[in-house]
Amino acid sequence: MKIKLEELKNKLAEGVAKLGYVGEDAQAIIDTLLYAELRGNNQGVPKIATGGVPKSSDVKEFKIVKKQKCGALLSGGNAMASSIKATTMAVELAEAHGVGIVGTNHAHTSSGAIGYYARRIAEAGYIAFVSVGNGSFAAVAPTGSAERKLGTNPLAYAFPYDGGVVVFDTATAAIAYFGVVEAMLKGEPLPEGVALNAKGEPTTDANDILGEDEGESVKGAIKTFAEHKGFGLSLFVQLLGSAFTLGALPCSNQEDGAGTFVLAIDPGLLAGKEEYMKRSQELVKHIKSSKPIEGQHVLLPGEHGDAKVKQIVESGEIEIADGIWNELISFIKE
Repeated sequence: MKIKLEELKNKLAEGVAKLGYVGEDAQAIIDTLLYAELRGNNQGVPKIATGGVPKSSDVKEFKIVKKQKCGALLSGGNAMASSIKATTMAVELAEAHGVGIVGTNHAHTSSGAIGYYARRIAEAGYIAFVSVGNGSFAAVAPTGSAERKLGTNPLAYAFPYDGGVVVFDTATAAIAYFGVVEAMLKGEPLPEGVALNAKGEPTTDANDILGEDEGESVKGAIKTFAEHKGFGLSLFVQLLGSAFTLGALPCSNQEDGAGTFVLAIDPGLLAGKEEYMKRSQELVKHIKSSKPIEGQHVLLPGEHGDAKVKQIVESGEIEIADGIWNELISFIKE
């Protein structure tokens, strides 16, 4: 169904308020969810009513654990709000030291579309890498197994060039957990080859994957993307979001919650910013000059989403599946 953009913003605000958030934290969550929804990313509206955003009363107190040289460790807070704080701090550290590294832990697993945080870093003029280890939440089986051992473990990068930014955001799983939730709400099948049921058999039924417990829960398993290649990346993301940031693992330290890793690099650190901007622009132009296959065209990471945002803002309306919108409205009215 078509929904007015302003109505979407208002309903998101109502849903976030119902979960108990106010002030800067509420706005951080709204902004992160809206960023995803406008780009057709499954990390948007479905999170409100399905446990993807925890109640504020269930969130641990936010605090800065340590801050030294070019690194800092944060703890607690809503994952989206604390990720924005980590992003801001990483940029400040990179401005002072050339590199800023910030980790967070003791967070709920759902940090949303992490391309949002990477984009903020790139728009501030820095090169970004962001990744999330999903803490004790295990939904993904390593290649060669049907047993859940990993989170969906997303990663994102972004970089500035003279004229714009490039933003890439993906789960290392073949489909994000909330992609499965979205398919269930829409009543649509999952893509072939991305999931296994509880017996380890291939399935396209989202109900074979989603558990019956409240919040995020899984009874089947999601596969990694590109088999062993995605598995290799997922393992590294899990490490950064657990051992490195003192976050939880599915097998241990589960009380430490999910961990986020944020890296900001001053692009002038090695080559000088002017030369970096020149060469990054040359790289972008080189890629964009690629001769497309008939009926296709070359898009840089982030361009498809940006085009969707532009169209929605200009029209003032957004298409949202009936099942997803009705779930949000029902949650607000409960």
